[in-house]
Amino acid sequence: EDKGLKKNAIGFVSSVVIGVASTAPGYSLAATLGFVAAAVGTQSPAILLISFVPMFLVASGYYYMNKADPDCGTSFSWVTKAMGPQLGWMAGWAIVVADVVVMANLAQIAGLYSFELFGWTAAAESTVAVTAVGVAWIVLMTAIVVRGIELSARTQVGLLAAEIFTLALFAIVALVKVYGGSAPAGSIHPSLSWINPFSLSPSEISAGMLLAVFIYWGWDSTATVNEETEDPTEAPGKATVISTLILLAIYIVVAVAAQAYDDVEALVNNQEDVLSSLDTAVFGSPLDKLLIIAVQIGRPHVRTPV
Repeated sequence: EDKGLKKNAIGFVSSVVIGVASTAPGYSLAATLGFVAAAVGTQSPAILLISFVPMFLVASGYYYMNKADPDCGTSFSWVTKAMGPQLGWMAGWAIVVADVVVMANLAQIAGLYSFELFGWTAAAESTVAVTAVGVAWIVLMTAIVVRGIELSARTQVGLLAAEIFTLALFAIVALVKVYGGSAPAGSIHPSLSWINPFSLSPSEISAGMLLAVFIYWGWDSTATVNEETEDPTEAPGKATVISTLILLAIYIVVAVAAQAYDDVEALVNNQEDVLSSLDTAVFGSPLDKLLIIAVQIGRPHVRTPV
């Protein structure tokens, strides 16, 4: 039965962009890196690497399931056909509930960062004002989605390009200052031991992964638009795998740069928002607003209804 979805509406590149953008690397790092550092110290990059492994395996599984049955219902459809409607229903509703909970939290972040961008401290501390602006952002994103998958994909291409450029610039400037001697007194030079997973104890791996796995969630959006993608049996599945690889590169590089610039203690002391605590120090004013904008535009975008 035709679901009313537009065939061949987006290409392979747009599919990859949707996967990476829906994970929101800037926001994910800002909200999670400090907590990971508190759990494992300088081994945060190693935890990000370890957490990538199960996500990569799941993404590979998505590739093969999508190849066999490119259905926009993804896990709901696949689990239903393989294990029955009861488990399929649970899989589908788990995703819906998670999206509702996450979008409510992201609305609060969107409102808060909107005020911080303009230095409106009083408004940023007002629950009503933050909530109102957050709801306005949801309405705007929903309006873009309703207009069609093409506009949504083009919007995400532009936003993701700006976000990755800012994160890359942050990493470069931070590392240049570290090696140039202009970083704070507590800065440390990066070490290969930071990405060595074998130096972690089982308890550290467990604690770190419980936090770090979160930052990879969202790449599955490539599969939810599989019926609207060119070459639906191949492109969306490949895009899920490539999305996880791109995310791994972004996370490792930015985590190493942030940790080297201001040491682990500073990250732990600013657990709730690591990047905003480093923006002025790394970029200076007014370029420090770039990181705020990167986190703001990098919030996971409203997905196309299926």
